[in-house]
Amino acid sequence: MKEKQFSKKIKIFIIGLGVATLIGLMNLLIFVTAELAENYYNLTSDDFHFALNILVNELTGAYSFALLIPVMIYFFRKFQLTKDTFTKYFPLYMLFSIVIGLTHTGMMYSSRTILYPVFGFGEYDYGYIPFRIVMEYLKQLGFFWVVFVIYTLIKTFKEKEAHRIKTAQLEDQLTKSRLETLKMQLNPHFLFNTLNMISSTMYEDIQAADKMIATLSDLLRITLKSSNKGLNTLENEFEILDLYIEIMKARFKEKLEVKIITEKSVENALVPNFLFQPLVENSIKYGMENLTTTRIEISAQKNGDKLLMQVKDNGPGINQQTHVILKSGVGLSNTVERLEKLYGKDYEFNLNNLDEGGLVISIEIPFREEQS
Repeated sequence: MKEKQFSKKIKIFIIGLGVATLIGLMNLLIFVTAELAENYYNLTSDDFHFALNILVNELTGAYSFALLIPVMIYFFRKFQLTKDTFTKYFPLYMLFSIVIGLTHTGMMYSSRTILYPVFGFGEYDYGYIPFRIVMEYLKQLGFFWVVFVIYTLIKTFKEKEAHRIKTAQLEDQLTKSRLETLKMQLNPHFLFNTLNMISSTMYEDIQAADKMIATLSDLLRITLKSSNKGLNTLENEFEILDLYIEIMKARFKEKLEVKIITEKSVENALVPNFLFQPLVENSIKYGMENLTTTRIEISAQKNGDKLLMQVKDNGPGINQQTHVILKSGVGLSNTVERLEKLYGKDYEFNLNNLDEGGLVISIEIPFREEQS
């Protein structure tokens, strides 16, 4: 691994050296072609000697600046300039650019002082130093921000590529997971929706997409460790639900408000695995189509020998019979089928419009607690 990293650094150094040489030669070519255009019939050996002088100047300038690029990249990494940190770090960036400028000027002066006598140019004269420093800094400031822009573009590209790979790995992991467990514990429809959401978010907000991927991984880990009997404690279900809501909030931010209300006495009540996710997903889906802010309230309480759970939202409500809606919705119909399989006829599942607007989904099942 260390040899590979060292080899990579050598490769980057050679590329950087090549780019610096190319810049120096291009500047020389500009000078030479200008001289040929203006003084083609009057060129002397002194002009070619002066061209060599220009080459030394350009290469010493390019090479010395190239040596400072790793220092600049280290600085960019340590003090990342973003919308949130701009006010804090921009003055520091300008101060650092001055340090880079002074260092670069010093390196050029030192190298040319040594090389000029070697090539027979005589003693190197940099002119009046204070004004020379200002002149050089104006050019160096431009190159400083060019390096910053290139660094930022490369960094963004690498982050997007890393997220793409991570998403692909996650999709592969889901494909290889136990199918039967996922059918009972995790709605595949939700997974594909979430992965598509992560994919679209990646191009809008990389940090949000990264957070969504990490949270989805945690959600999968917890879900796959849940009981194979298809039941989980209400406390654990709300833990899973919190992760799902965190994914949704990373996508919709302030457009989504979710509140969970529960009693301490029902935390150990057993409920179907992944019960709330399709219900909340349903509220978000229809709420986001019609509302500026979607508000959802999830509650659970003991009602005699029953456990009553409700999901309320401020969405558009329903205008069809429950049985018609269940035929068209994968998440809701799957929820009802699982309730029927677990409790037979000993359960209630109802959809009702709220008087103040919105929808409430009510589920009532036998109150059973996990045996310690």
